[in-house]
Amino acid sequence: MANQFEIQQNFGRQGDTATIPLVDEFVGTPHFVIQVMSQIFLYDNILGQTLFAGVVNDPILLTTGPNRNEWQLKCTDFTFYADNSTPVYGPDFNGYTADAIVVSLTQQANCGITARPVSQGGYVAPAVVLPSVGVPYQSLSSAWRLLASLASQVTPYGWYVDENLELHFYDSSTAINSGVTFTTSPTVAGSTAEGHIALDEQYGYEWDGTTVHNRILVQGASQTIYAFLEGPPTDVFGGDGVTMAWPLRYTFAGVQSLRVNNRVVQVTQLSPGEPPDGTASWYAQENNNGAWFLTADSAPARGTVLQFWYNYSIPIIAQVNDRASQQTYAGPNGGIFGEYISDSSLTTASMALARAQRERVEYSFAVERITFNTSPDFLGWVRAGQTFTLANQWVPDTQNGYAWGLNDTFLVVQNRIQFTNGGYRQMQIQAVRI
Repeated sequence: MANQFEIQQNFGRQGDTATIPLVDEFVGTPHFVIQVMSQIFLYDNILGQTLFAGVVNDPILLTTGPNRNEWQLKCTDFTFYADNSTPVYGPDFNGYTADAIVVSLTQQANCGITARPVSQGGYVAPAVVLPSVGVPYQSLSSAWRLLASLASQVTPYGWYVDENLELHFYDSSTAINSGVTFTTSPTVAGSTAEGHIALDEQYGYEWDGTTVHNRILVQGASQTIYAFLEGPPTDVFGGDGVTMAWPLRYTFAGVQSLRVNNRVVQVTQLSPGEPPDGTASWYAQENNNGAWFLTADSAPARGTVLQFWYNYSIPIIAQVNDRASQQTYAGPNGGIFGEYISDSSLTTASMALARAQRERVEYSFAVERITFNTSPDFLGWVRAGQTFTLANQWVPDTQNGYAWGLNDTFLVVQNRIQFTNGGYRQMQIQAVRI
């Protein structure tokens, strides 16, 4: 066979893919044709488990002899329909929960995939309230990724589409337990509940601190602050008989009122480099460096009081710290590992704060990740997005004073399944501690 039989799964990033080879040996006429966009199901009768279900989006026919065809079926799970849906759009989701938005957009796409809340017998788990979300035109699967990211304020969210075209959208705290234990100390062989970790070149346990950030500063879009004449002026200046221009403290966004010795005068806004047009004696103008000034066509006398009420824009900024992380990783930097995020799509302070909190949850501590191959005698099944128990005598436990021997729950984030001769399968699993 030119291609190996394998399935690749990723939790919450993209649909599962599969390469499925078929051989047709015939006399006279081939037995079958695999049409593009056909649906395909791979089922384990012993387990009563669907191993893969999706769309044959790229069938390749190889003629390897006068009476022999090879088919290489490139497949994507039913996420394929969401990848290629009519673009979804939601400009004004204000005060909705992330799961409600997911359900609404999936219904809007009308691409054959069902999204139902857990309360209605579905698999879309409750999620946080998002104060204000605008979803620009994009594919449905892209919108799922966006919402999973926004929902991950307390625990990371992910998603996948199952064999019944139902969306599973949930966080690691509500992930389905596979019921499988992977161990370095085998007790049985040929089990569906116990898998054995192969100590080969793929095996490794890591504490990934490359993305640790425990002080996150998020800058969103700008917001306009409106001046009220009943309140104090935005800026106050004094004349000295010489000065004709005064720098404004803020980014100018519109005149409310200028009072010169308590007398209201007209102010005209000019573009950078634009000469005065003679309509007023006072002007608000931006220079070539982006700074704004109040200017006069003649210097006011010493002792003149200038009171300027004007609207101004300021960036939306939110900052969060994870003190526990900073104490854990104490060093010459005070344990502070900073991150700056600029995202103009964040149009409110609550949106910026939610983004900062999500980054803190996901990146405050080093991710504990294990990668390993299973031995072929494991007859069970674990998919990306499910949890399992890891019993590993060769790993120190960070949550138990680095004592040797770890027994805890892990979430599968990637899984590559290869099928060998005789139908045996080997999984290459990447999982994170939860």
